[in-house]
Amino acid sequence: MFAKATKNFLRDIDAGGELISVSTLNDSDKAQLLSVVAKKKQFWCWQKPKYQFSSCACLLGDVLIDGRPVKPVVVDSEFVKYEDTCGDVLQGHIDADFGAFQGNAAGSGRIETKSTFGTLRKQEIDMLHLMKDLQNRKINVQHPFILQLHENKNDVLCILKEKIITTQKCIISEHTYTEEKFGGKLGVQAKKVKVSVVENGNITKDENTVLEIPAPTAIAYGVVELLVKRDGNFDFCLLSERHGGFEKMLTEKHQHPDLPLYNTVGLNDWDVVDGFQNTFVDGKPIPCRAPLSVLQKDILELTKNFSVLKELPETQRGELYDRLFEILDDGQTVSQLQAVLEEICLGKRPGLTYLDEVKSPDRERLLKTLRLAGYDVPSQKLLEPQRKSLLVAVHILVSALDELPDAALALLGACCKLQLLPALCTLPNITSDEGLCSRTEAVLSDLIQQGIFQIAQSLFSLSNVNLEMTEEAIRATTRPDPGFLPLVLYIAMCGFHALRKKP
Repeated sequence: MFAKATKNFLRDIDAGGELISVSTLNDSDKAQLLSVVAKKKQFWCWQKPKYQFSSCACLLGDVLIDGRPVKPVVVDSEFVKYEDTCGDVLQGHIDADFGAFQGNAAGSGRIETKSTFGTLRKQEIDMLHLMKDLQNRKINVQHPFILQLHENKNDVLCILKEKIITTQKCIISEHTYTEEKFGGKLGVQAKKVKVSVVENGNITKDENTVLEIPAPTAIAYGVVELLVKRDGNFDFCLLSERHGGFEKMLTEKHQHPDLPLYNTVGLNDWDVVDGFQNTFVDGKPIPCRAPLSVLQKDILELTKNFSVLKELPETQRGELYDRLFEILDDGQTVSQLQAVLEEICLGKRPGLTYLDEVKSPDRERLLKTLRLAGYDVPSQKLLEPQRKSLLVAVHILVSALDELPDAALALLGACCKLQLLPALCTLPNITSDEGLCSRTEAVLSDLIQQGIFQIAQSLFSLSNVNLEMTEEAIRATTRPDPGFLPLVLYIAMCGFHALRKKP
């Protein structure tokens, strides 16, 4: 719940910015100014990088050759007072969290709740003073933490240069609610996280409260990447177009190391410094304000791995569909499953210790889903070694789900319930160069029903795609700066469509 609360906070105040949300309270303790942080490039081109603190809580001074501590000048200032007022809809209306639309719904009820971390402070290092202080000092390239970065090759050394901290004790609670009778058919279940400041030492808890956090707690931080040379000299990458890395990597490109399950899967080359190139699969960026048909080639390339899902026995396919559908209302469980799958596919064989940290019934969900995907956690083995492609396909699907906003996951579940995936997955194949297709297309008959189209429209909106309907046609085009979200949405929809139970 802490991870979701901090993620929501950054979505509201720093969307697309440079801050990184703190995902666990343990990481909050490690988030000290000048901490060394590994920027880990992710497996697929659409995944955002993840950041990992050293297990021994190293600071910059610890990885310099002379080992002398660095004493930075720190600027402490008030950052923002964060308070988010939201409405929990009781019945018959999908609220702003799901795209701010109302459709063919009967009756509605709403209670307003406030989510607040209270007054926050920002602690930031004076970078000019730091660079002056570090002149002629070098990185110890034989330090264990640095050597591990070399082993992974794609990882980048970063330094924590700023953090956002709370000034009051807070409690984090999660509330589950269900939207009923939307369009006469739909019930959407979702979870809302609320953060409340403890006033005057009084804590008011309800049965949904799951976590209490003290002050000061770091909830977000910013890093600066380092470009490290062979001799240990280094530069700070102060401009957004500059990327960190290690000099010896600049002379060659390489494939992702240690991919035992992926030797037959076409992965993008890693960029010489910054991991996967920020490009579309065919080498071109996803264009803005373009017809949805521009996705067609790349959807086909990335979803061809889903053929193994269609070939599963009907019972196994249906059970896997049900298990994945169940977690669409819980982005945290999606992230946990993605992390386990990635470790398996990288050959790291996640131990039971990691899964023991996941509470029941979520842990049982993960174990059951992994077994349906062909992997037995207790024995840490593939159930059918010749069926590696099944685990690959599930990893692709879950990795896409993990990149979607929680609201989009809930709406994707609604589209699955309403059996809209055949129509939505067909759109890139039938839209013209202007992004248009006729409403008379037989496959679109369910989509154009009153009150149903708005659900798909909101899902697409959350994925940077405009979906509009006139009396004659449907128009589908990408938005400005679409990023990878349109592609991610289609990977997710095509994956569920491949698992869809046959009528």
